[in-house]
Amino acid sequence: MKQRKRPRSNEDDNTGSKKRREEVTRIQESVNGLKSQQSRKAPRLSPALFCDNCEIHLLQLHQLLKYVVIGKKGNAAQASWCSVHHQKRLGGVVLVVLQGLAQHHFYQFYTHFHFLRRLFTHRFSLLPPPSDFMASLLGISGLDGPNQNERTDDLLSTQGSADQKSHLFAAPEPTKSLDPILQKYGRSKRGLTRYLLTEEEMRTNHYPLLGSLGTENYVHTKCTEKPTDSSPLYGLDCEMCMTCKGSELTRVALVNAEGQCILDELVKPDNPIINYMTRFSGITRKMLQGVKTKLKDVQEKIKSLLPPDAVLVGHSLNNDLRAVQMIHPNVIDTSLIYTRKSGWKFRLKFLAQAVLKREIQCKDVLGHDPSEDAAAALNLAQFIIQEGPEQVADMNLEDIFLTTNYFSRPASPKASEIKQNGFLHPLPSAASFLEDLEKAGQKISYVSRDGLKDPAHVRQVESVLCTSDEEVLERVCSVSPWAPVTIVEFQSGNVFNKFHVDTKDKIACKFAEMMTVFAGPFKNNVCLKTVKMHFESCGPIHSLSVVSDTCQPYISLTFGVPEAAQLAVEHLNGSCIDGCRIKVRRMMTRSSVDHEEVFKEMEGDAENSDTIYVSGFTRPLTEESLQKQFNHFKEIKSIFVPSNPRSRHPAKYCYIKFHSPEAAGAANEDIRTHGGLRSMKAVTSSHLHRWLQTAVTSVSSHQPGNQEVVPEADLIAIIKDLDQKVHRLYESLVADTLCVLLLPGNNSAGSFPGFGAMGIKL
Repeated sequence: MKQRKRPRSNEDDNTGSKKRREEVTRIQESVNGLKSQQSRKAPRLSPALFCDNCEIHLLQLHQLLKYVVIGKKGNAAQASWCSVHHQKRLGGVVLVVLQGLAQHHFYQFYTHFHFLRRLFTHRFSLLPPPSDFMASLLGISGLDGPNQNERTDDLLSTQGSADQKSHLFAAPEPTKSLDPILQKYGRSKRGLTRYLLTEEEMRTNHYPLLGSLGTENYVHTKCTEKPTDSSPLYGLDCEMCMTCKGSELTRVALVNAEGQCILDELVKPDNPIINYMTRFSGITRKMLQGVKTKLKDVQEKIKSLLPPDAVLVGHSLNNDLRAVQMIHPNVIDTSLIYTRKSGWKFRLKFLAQAVLKREIQCKDVLGHDPSEDAAAALNLAQFIIQEGPEQVADMNLEDIFLTTNYFSRPASPKASEIKQNGFLHPLPSAASFLEDLEKAGQKISYVSRDGLKDPAHVRQVESVLCTSDEEVLERVCSVSPWAPVTIVEFQSGNVFNKFHVDTKDKIACKFAEMMTVFAGPFKNNVCLKTVKMHFESCGPIHSLSVVSDTCQPYISLTFGVPEAAQLAVEHLNGSCIDGCRIKVRRMMTRSSVDHEEVFKEMEGDAENSDTIYVSGFTRPLTEESLQKQFNHFKEIKSIFVPSNPRSRHPAKYCYIKFHSPEAAGAANEDIRTHGGLRSMKAVTSSHLHRWLQTAVTSVSSHQPGNQEVVPEADLIAIIKDLDQKVHRLYESLVADTLCVLLLPGNNSAGSFPGFGAMGIKL
């Protein structure tokens, strides 16, 4: 029997109206509260991380921490890589350290870091850590492996000369055996052949080799005779200018073993020059007037001057060989010989001064003199050959560098002094971090399962010992805030320490397979150049090969970024290339079976929500040209133009970051609608882009031995537990707290960069 509705009474109408009024009032109060919160000057971060080099050193992190805690009143300067707005309203800093984890672990377990990815949208890479990460993070160590007991008194002293402070960075005798020069070359004197780069080292450092991508038009020096310890050395250096096609040769110098300059030629580029780079190259418009020497003329001269067993020497010689577009099999690279731990490289000017006691690249001389630079690099190679590696190790080059570059300069460095193309550069010292905190009367709380090795010497660090990660979490959540700087260390991830090499290779292979597509079928005489031209419109191609063991030829293409593979499937599947109607499909293996899920997660990541990927350009890009091309998009925040890892030239694709996801979506739709270019929502952040260019293209040949095997499910459980702990800790923080999450990386079994993320709890 159907129920009849009860007639509405006046009481019901009044009750309904009352509820509606209460709901409207509640919404209005929420809106007013939100407006009030937005109107107040809340602290926020503006990190400059959307760039080609988003690796952060711990000393740069100290810069940020000092400014957050001390501010301008304590004479702390803004960190050049991250601006803090309304610093006075920040309540403190909490650093969360997940020991044992590195950047590649973040991407291996990307989908399981649910809270971490949601809470922290500002992310960066960390340089491979020093031997004692926590000591360096706390600011109680120098560059690497310091003797803490001997240095803490000097480190904490607020008085003292530059000489006393520079002692903090001297390498003590017990750590001398860890010097990378001694580890690689031994202690005894060796002939020049010991310092020749192997083919694998040349490939890793992007030297032009026969058959490598982009070297089709390169000229071989024809020096094919096997070198001996008595083979002649020649120093080579080039200067370049920027043309509409990228960087091109404008001057080249060749110096023989006696220091005589046997070649010094100005070269007229094939393309119009748009920037003479005079500050560095020394080249001016007037100098090139009347010059008729072309690249091919210089190549022939070099070939005629070099004997069959010649050894070329240079500082980052790969760039010079690419500039002169020549292939030479026997090289010595002084930037690699004198390299320091974590891959740091000294500049040629500093090495000439410290090792050779010679001034080059003087400020009163416009630009560099290639013959002077070539001779300096040659003499640096001759020095280590004649004097031996131990003589170089005894120099304590880090000590010299920091004494001459830090203590003689202002405390507030410019951004240009920090970002120097991967070379070691002046930065504030770790010691100044604790010194400045002590002056401001601030302390650090360190909550962990392991305390400091010698806590009595570190007066500003209050160490809170716990028996487990669970107790660490409970102690931190129950007392907040602890101190202006609180460091929380979780050690559950230490189980991953044994598997760095295998894990990195595993995730690198997975990304490589995610970026690989198969296209076909083609005819037997398929033109690879035509195929490459079509697929390059989607993005950079790392490798291209013909699959011949199928009924009809297919082509395997591995791209440099995930977006390129996605666009290839979307736009080229079903297209007609070289007279064939082809299909484009992804690679499907056990390790890439979930690539669509990972791809969607990356595409939906808050870090990428306001960024789009654009490809299909016909020439190398510059940020300035893209700003002009896309000036009708009013909300562009910044543009990231990667450089080709092999040629170092600007790439033919870019990432554009907008002020809002809505603006990014509108721009993406506009570009796709008008054709000519290809675009999509970005999935590759700039720090991941840098990692892909190194890890995916140089997968280690390491073969796993009889290592302990931990089930994947157990590792995932550990990661999920850490993710939950980070979430609980973050939720317990008081408002306006800066939270920085660090995955330290590892440097014991190779260089595995770390990972960082940060955000302000609102």
